[in-house]
Amino acid sequence: MDLRTDYLNPVLNLHLFGTYDLLDASSPIGNVNSQKYGAGLALSHTYLRSANIFVGASFINELDEYMGHAYLGGKVKVSDWALITGAYGIGVGNEKTITKAASRFAAVESANWGKLGGTVVAPNGLKTNLSYYLTDPGGLNISGIEGEVSYPVTDAVSLGVNGGVDLTTKTGVDKNWRSYILLAYSFGGQKGSPMDMALDKNSPVIYPVVIRKAAAGATVAAAAVGALSISPTAAINGGCSSGASIFTASGGTAPYAWTTDEANGMTVINATQAEWDDLNDDFCSGGATVIVTVTDFVGATAVAIITIP
Repeated sequence: MDLRTDYLNPVLNLHLFGTYDLLDASSPIGNVNSQKYGAGLALSHTYLRSANIFVGASFINELDEYMGHAYLGGKVKVSDWALITGAYGIGVGNEKTITKAASRFAAVESANWGKLGGTVVAPNGLKTNLSYYLTDPGGLNISGIEGEVSYPVTDAVSLGVNGGVDLTTKTGVDKNWRSYILLAYSFGGQKGSPMDMALDKNSPVIYPVVIRKAAAGATVAAAAVGALSISPTAAINGGCSSGASIFTASGGTAPYAWTTDEANGMTVINATQAEWDDLNDDFCSGGATVIVTVTDFVGATAVAIITIP
């Protein structure tokens, strides 16, 4: 649900807005609570019933992290029934690490973006917006489209729907999509045609564009399948040029990372297996232990102990 309110006056219009996702749209559904909410405000001024300029700021909370942006834009009347619209936004804040259990993403951030589009207004007040956007211009360059249709139920209340989706995808970056029911209420001095009202009302409502991505060099992880485990959990190795001890990881959320408290000897075999070998013959005298740890994509760990008799 997207809720909006406009206070309209000839000098400066105030726009307040808030949103809440009613659907947990994680993948798979229910694995991670990715419901999000956000709010913002914008100021706009309409000049000679022919153009409107606006500036605003808003935030989104997603996976317990806040992402914000600031933006400016405008709309210009090109006929009695059409507007040209455009805006540019700058993400605020640094990349944030996701630590929530079972999250598919290593980090999120609010990206810069630009968009350009048009608005068509019918004589009965039915308003349709369609825009093309580009996320992180000069960087990721993820393009998409967004649209909105609204109808004035009364002079003050409008109902509608809006939505958007990325047209391009990048490796390791989650695809953005959104779909909302909107309810807008306007008060203050209102006069003129439906086109005049379209200039004044809630077009400045824009939320941050959130980029969700895997860790550097990794692709978006597959969903967890059971708890992370390692097999075997204990091994005996004679040390001093003996054979390798091989371990297999399963469950959790791939990909896996392997570490050991011994500086040498760990080698990754494939996506799920690694081996430890006393390559430097550090343990010829025996009486030692080596701890092997496997860590999955979201930070869960499993441990095996190698005993050197």
